[in-house]
Amino acid sequence: MDKPLIVFTYAPAGLGHIRVADALMESLPKDIDSVTFSPSYEAIQWIHRFSSLNIFARRLMEWIQHGTPQTIFTRYYRKYLKTHTGDLFLEFTSLIKSQKKIPKTIIITSTHFGLTYQLGSIKEELEKELNTKIYLVAQITDDSPQYIWYTDTANLIIAPSLKTAQILQKYGAKENLKEVPFQVFPYPIIPSFIKTLSPEKLISRQKQYTPKSDELINIIIPISGAAVGMKFFTRIMEKLHKLSDRFIFHVVCRKAPFTQDFIKDIDNKDYINLYVSESYQEIVHMYNRVYQNHVISSEITKPSEQSFKALLKPDSVGGSFLFFANPIGRQEYDNLKFLKKNGLLSNNSRAIVLPVGSTSSAKFIYKYYQKGILLDAFKKFKPDRDNFEIQPTGAILFWKAVLNYFN
Repeated sequence: MDKPLIVFTYAPAGLGHIRVADALMESLPKDIDSVTFSPSYEAIQWIHRFSSLNIFARRLMEWIQHGTPQTIFTRYYRKYLKTHTGDLFLEFTSLIKSQKKIPKTIIITSTHFGLTYQLGSIKEELEKELNTKIYLVAQITDDSPQYIWYTDTANLIIAPSLKTAQILQKYGAKENLKEVPFQVFPYPIIPSFIKTLSPEKLISRQKQYTPKSDELINIIIPISGAAVGMKFFTRIMEKLHKLSDRFIFHVVCRKAPFTQDFIKDIDNKDYINLYVSESYQEIVHMYNRVYQNHVISSEITKPSEQSFKALLKPDSVGGSFLFFANPIGRQEYDNLKFLKKNGLLSNNSRAIVLPVGSTSSAKFIYKYYQKGILLDAFKKFKPDRDNFEIQPTGAILFWKAVLNYFN
């Protein structure tokens, strides 16, 4: 067939979906045209933030992510998404018609289950209106087999592990849903993070891990799309800098009404470099540029989509050591299980979970630097390259498979 047009979808439901879309976008072969589709659907953003911050809503969401409640909720939510598509038809057709030429084939890559259901439910109408063939690929963005990810409107579902794929396939069969083929590939990471550091930068990262060195320690802290844990991060930076003025922080945060106080509190601190934008996409790009422009030795973050940076080697651009805040929500617990199962969550590997509280966490991180624990991990960690699921090239493998599958 002729070369397809790739449509990347963005959903304002946390930064994870955008990071994955960004990785797939950067990995796309240069001779394939692409566009981005970011519908104006603010309800998704509101639901994501409310369920992340509100204790009652968070507990409710965790309850419906397991067992019978999950089964019942998924049935109703799937139906709701399929029947509430808003202006998606008009927005999508307008985007495609604005291209120089309407392609014969379109491949939509969706990193949010909501848009997968919604676009899939109107796919035949879109094909008729545009006189084109449309394929819909869903990329699961956590190693968490939540039933809602069995998107029966997709033509292909990509899972980051065989376990997640098998659980979802079993669920789909039990619910008598339309059978959708699955393929398993490692979690998508942007290719620029996979590259090996230059010799000079490699020495800098090693010096940051060396207890008696005077090299400044660069730590990055990405604030989640729901802006969870801002007080925790503020306190941990203050306490770490008091323990040693070697610690310098790079905070990437979206500008929004609920982050204004946080931004104001840290903006005047000389040991904090702040990167702010109102755009979800730009926040992701800022985060990527920090890694390109600075030698980052560790990252303090949530065990969400950032967990999978543990697949990177310690000598790679994005291969900083990961300190995880305590998990919130099933997907974060599931991601940690994935890392532990694959030998990536321990003192001498790629990541560790922090203790509860900012004071304990600051002392914990300081100890890891001062006792040479991170230096040992940096020197001694050897990834299991025979384990397919923890290869760092998932985004590249994605395109080899998808373009071949729909050819």
